[in-house]
Amino acid sequence: MASETYEIIVVGGGVAGSFAAATAAADGADVVQLERKPREQGGYIACGDAMKAPRNSKKYPGPIDMDAIADDEDVLINGNIDQIEWRDEELGVRKVLPYEDNSNVIDRYEFGQRLLEQTADFGVDQHYDTVVNDVTQNGRVTGVEAIREGEPVTYEADVLIDTAGAQSIIQEMIDFEALDTPGTPTFEQPHYTHFGSAYREIIETPEPVEYENAIVGKPLEEMGYIWYFPRSPTEINVGLGFQMNKEPIPLVDRLKKDIQNRPEYQGANVAEMFDKEDKLGAAIALRRPLDSMVAPGYLAAGGAAGTTHPITGKGIRGAAFSGYSAGRAAAQAVEDSDLTEYGLWEHNRWLYREHGEAAMLASRDAYNVAGSTIDVNILRAVAALLPEDEIRDIVGTETNVADLTSKALVGAGILKNLISEYRSGTFEQLGVTKEELYESVTGVIETREYVRSYEEVYASYPEDRGTYENWLSRRNRVDSSFYDALDIPSSEQKY
Repeated sequence: MASETYEIIVVGGGVAGSFAAATAAADGADVVQLERKPREQGGYIACGDAMKAPRNSKKYPGPIDMDAIADDEDVLINGNIDQIEWRDEELGVRKVLPYEDNSNVIDRYEFGQRLLEQTADFGVDQHYDTVVNDVTQNGRVTGVEAIREGEPVTYEADVLIDTAGAQSIIQEMIDFEALDTPGTPTFEQPHYTHFGSAYREIIETPEPVEYENAIVGKPLEEMGYIWYFPRSPTEINVGLGFQMNKEPIPLVDRLKKDIQNRPEYQGANVAEMFDKEDKLGAAIALRRPLDSMVAPGYLAAGGAAGTTHPITGKGIRGAAFSGYSAGRAAAQAVEDSDLTEYGLWEHNRWLYREHGEAAMLASRDAYNVAGSTIDVNILRAVAALLPEDEIRDIVGTETNVADLTSKALVGAGILKNLISEYRSGTFEQLGVTKEELYESVTGVIETREYVRSYEEVYASYPEDRGTYENWLSRRNRVDSSFYDALDIPSSEQKY
């Protein structure tokens, strides 16, 4: 069996993997990036294609030149998106959330190709057609065993960065309990119920759609939603996603049912990619980022670390920041010859404490937890009642959510809407009573308080490994109080 040695192995050729590999290499490390797909399919993944402000490198970290990527006309294919729309057509509800820092729709394949090209420019060895089938360890993670272009090969390294996506197989291969740690391993292995399943198609319509300047979403059963993201006036990324802790949904059939009932898709065709219809499915993390993303010789980033938005499933931004953080921390640990949890802790600290991306995502997960306790029809009614600013706070990616100084005003606005909308009979068709609405809206207001509590506890994430257990106990107390407030029995608690 062939054997190759590097300082850092990055498993995965997506956003997180490219940011991690490029960052580590730019910091002087000897890096190999392993990707299971052939080179020409790099970046071909199921994605909604919406991305906030790609033409602004200040919004993205590290050595990757996002301005250069966004200037590629094959990447940024719709730069005219200036609003989000939330529609519940059965109720006649349409919420419009303007973008202050515009969003865009990209060609995810071309975007991925440019990322891989830039990563290679930093001197990263990229091995395609390489499937990892085992992880080696000896007190720490020491490498992987793989099949590359049909031949077995062993890769040895100081650090393995796992960017293999949601439900990463790498995490299943590691015996975390057998690693050398000062106590219980800090790395948190997620449960399958923390994920969602998604599916998308690229649809070519005969006529331009009327929402060509908006990314559009609407609710579905089982905490799901469907999206329509226009790549052009006549080319639409159409997809849907559901949480895996709910009853399973036949994704393809459910999407087909919706498309067939929409007038703008009559006579539409599915685009082709690699000589076949452009249809893709994927798993996505719908949870808070892992409490700890490190173990001796190992770091997780992107979907493997749960850095997607726990409500919307948006993942490019979280993947970029977590990949950068992992590459940076891994290169520093190699330079310091400290591959322990202590040596790799900078990855956790930077994401949670200094930059705060992980802290923001973790606080938003409170809305996901609360929403999972509400009947879907009541949830639709509550979404219809919420002011647009409140919806923006819930699904947004900024860190100023849950400003308690506005809580009373927001609550009063919701309740006024509740009274007027209920009297008009808007929700009678859902079988939702006024009492149920009042209770659920009150729950939203209460959840905002817990969002604030989570923000505060994550802002004090430990600077180093030594105080982690104390911090975790504090965070778990917030969990316990939140679950009690929602009256969720221990058998049904998310974490």
